[in-house]
Amino acid sequence: MLLSVLIPTISERGEQFQKMSNKLYLQIKVNRFEEKVEIISIADNRTIPLSVKRNMLQKMSSGKYFMHLDDDDELTDTFLKRMVNHIESLDQDNLQDVIGFNQLAKVSGSRFIVKPHMEAGLSLLPCGNQFNPDMTVRKDVLPEFYRYPWQFNLWHEKFKKVYRTDSDTNAKEDTNWLKKVQLEHPKTMSYLDFIGHIYHFDDPSLSSCQ
Repeated sequence: MLLSVLIPTISERGEQFQKMSNKLYLQIKVNRFEEKVEIISIADNRTIPLSVKRNMLQKMSSGKYFMHLDDDDELTDTFLKRMVNHIESLDQDNLQDVIGFNQLAKVSGSRFIVKPHMEAGLSLLPCGNQFNPDMTVRKDVLPEFYRYPWQFNLWHEKFKKVYRTDSDTNAKEDTNWLKKVQLEHPKTMSYLDFIGHIYHFDDPSLSSCQ
């Protein structure tokens, strides 16, 4: 198994989860990835904290890489094909710590691109900074930001042993997990310059734009 896609959900969000998972299963079927990509989900009635469900999903997964999604996230139509082909192209004896790709964020009517960078922090950093000082900001293209690779990027299986704290609140469980990942000193990232993840959110006051 090359990739584990991990999705926690709750029963009342069954419609959102079904819409998302159907698209992923279609990509698996069309590309005949049944032996290469697994989708693992846990649904409950808000009885299990989100952080606990994500820990459980990591323990259940068997892929060389894993990624965490929310049940209302969106992956682009060629995402799994690109990821599987890329993983297979890597040196299997020296796999990268993380495989990064871009996110299109749609937050309260705003649209912008988030690019992963190993030396960036956990907050959004505008492009045209020390990582890309010569970038010219254009009004006819979407704003771009750098940020440390997020949980929806592909993480090497060795990071499955990095668990969330059971008491982590839903709003902080992703950033708290990434802080723990950073303590393991991941060094290498294979970067694909395309939009793979689409994030929708209508109230930026409640989210750090995951």
